[in-house]
Amino acid sequence: MIRALRTRLGPVWGAALMLFLAQRFGDAINAFIGIWLVPRYIPQEELGAVLPLGQVAAFVAMPLSLLLTPYAKLLNVHAERGEPGKVKAMFRDASLLALAILLLTLAATPFFFPLVFRHFGIQNGNLALAIVLSAMLGTLSPVFTEALRALGRFGVVSAVSAAAAPLRLAVMWIALPFRGLTGYFVGQSAGPLLMSGAALFDFLRRHRAVRCAPYLREDRRVFLAFAVPLAISALAGNLRGMAEMMPMALVPKIESAAYYQLTRFTEIASYLGLSLVFVLFPVVSARHERGEDTRRLLLRTMGGSLLLGLSCTAALALCGRTLFEAVGFLRPYAGQTGFLLPLGAIASIRVASACFTTHEMACSRFRFLRYTVPISLAEAAVLAILLRAPGFHWRLAHIVCAMMAGGFLGLLGNLLELATTGGRRGPSRDGRRDRPRAA
Repeated sequence: MIRALRTRLGPVWGAALMLFLAQRFGDAINAFIGIWLVPRYIPQEELGAVLPLGQVAAFVAMPLSLLLTPYAKLLNVHAERGEPGKVKAMFRDASLLALAILLLTLAATPFFFPLVFRHFGIQNGNLALAIVLSAMLGTLSPVFTEALRALGRFGVVSAVSAAAAPLRLAVMWIALPFRGLTGYFVGQSAGPLLMSGAALFDFLRRHRAVRCAPYLREDRRVFLAFAVPLAISALAGNLRGMAEMMPMALVPKIESAAYYQLTRFTEIASYLGLSLVFVLFPVVSARHERGEDTRRLLLRTMGGSLLLGLSCTAALALCGRTLFEAVGFLRPYAGQTGFLLPLGAIASIRVASACFTTHEMACSRFRFLRYTVPISLAEAAVLAILLRAPGFHWRLAHIVCAMMAGGFLGLLGNLLELATTGGRRGPSRDGRRDRPRAA
């Protein structure tokens, strides 16, 4: 029945359905981890630091992310052309690159992390090492899974996605009682480690006899065409993310802890959209390479993710306070459930924008940077100025308002770009006209 439904839905929505089902199984376990297990072993005064430290991890991994992200396009291109030797060489080079950057990052941790820990009032121990390893594995894993995605191995990705959550639960349950925040980031590493290992095993098993083929000379121009705009986008996005999370150390502890708990629920609003984003890139990239039109697919994915996300948000807003008051360990945060509506809307808006930017990157277009980068930098600047403003009393509402404004303006820019470009197709990065072919 599921297979027939998948066939009827087509390559994007069908694959998204399988991935959605696998990821929702994992999300049920992750919800248990995030809502109950983590708060059980991390005290309230440190609970609000969990998500900011996760943002720090993303910032630490940014150099690796900037270098590895262009591989997404190149992996898809070479897989579409039937060139497994080049894909295998990319596996090798990505692994070596990750190892080199990991060593450099570990060397820099004594200079960077003490400032962060002092800001949030937490002890180091082995926490810095755990954050770095979690960040690097989390950044490297998508490169391996991208090869499976580009080769259409969505079944393997779905199976490993379903298995990663129980492994994460087991590691968390062992590590959290002993090390608190450190145990949390050790558990965070379990899923990406499994995904990377499984992806590598599946690829090598199917391509054991394949010899690595050189690709850099051919791909250098495409690599740079992606790396430069992505570097600009990633830097702006990470600065915005850091600016949003650093004030969490200054809001009342009950509000920062509530933010953690509330976002465990509002993430539900992004579930379908994230599944669509995952399968969207290779499908759009392949169609783009063939000169086909992808606009209708983009409109459907953006509209579907936004509609379902906002519907879920409305349900959470209506039932949230009742739910929080009925569950003992959530009851302290019942007074903050008014934030469920804006936080769910932020999650939905950002996923819809991610559909748009993923589509554009798959088509080698980066016009969206003209407005997304200034919006991100403006939000980061406002928050940074207020962070240093004497006598300013931070509340969670201030951060949520900034996040809502930035997310809404970004989505508005996406919609205006869609409206102004109409059905026209711009030139792609390789110099060809990006025109849809007649069916």
